Amino acid sequence: MSEGPQRRGNRRDVAAAATRQEILRAARRLFAEHGFASTTINQIATEAGVAVQTVYSSVGSKAVLVLALNDLIDSESGVGEFAGRIAVADDAEVVLRSAVQLTRRINERCGDIVRVLLAAEPSDAAVAAAVRDGMRRHRDGAHSLAERLAGLGALSSGVGVDQAATSFAVLTSPASWRQLTEDTGWSFDRAEAWMLSSLATLLTGMPVTE
Repeated sequence: MSEGPQRRGNRRDVAAAATRQEILRAARRLFAEHGFASTTINQIATEAGVAVQTVYSSVGSKAVLVLALNDLIDSESGVGEFAGRIAVADDAEVVLRSAVQLTRRINERCGDIVRVLLAAEPSDAAVAAAVRDGMRRHRDGAHSLAERLAGLGALSSGVGVDQAATSFAVLTSPASWRQLTEDTGWSFDRAEAWMLSSLATLLTGMPVTE
């Protein structure tokens, strides 16, 4: 029995998504090794094992590709999984702990992408746009967290949603993770524990359990 049109279409979609992911991973490796400016579309195509035209048709130009790296960060960090966990948790500590763990995973697993983008941001408009998009996602996530804590009645008196969101966004920013794990030399475990304890005190007034 031959495949129906819908099944063939689904298989093509899966193959196209896999190709797109491999192109993004190839770009990630090359950007980390050679820098954004020095990496060409031809090199990305060769690294991914596809034709140059496939890079353009699957992802797009270099400017579109670098913006799409934010999607790769979300995918490899499990943003959807953590967002779902935060949305259904009814314990404020679980909510806050999950949110801090997510920012750790982003910076621990995808720190190479973050470093490449931040290094190239001042000199490249496309990279600057990607950084702005990444930071917007970070702030949106912080605001969702703050709203969840407020909904649980967990925010301290005098701490509003906007203040809580800003505090979380700043303390868990890529710059904060970099300062703690690179400049200060802390392990990711120690940095995560400090962020969680500090945010719990600042936002909820409650200590965290070990």
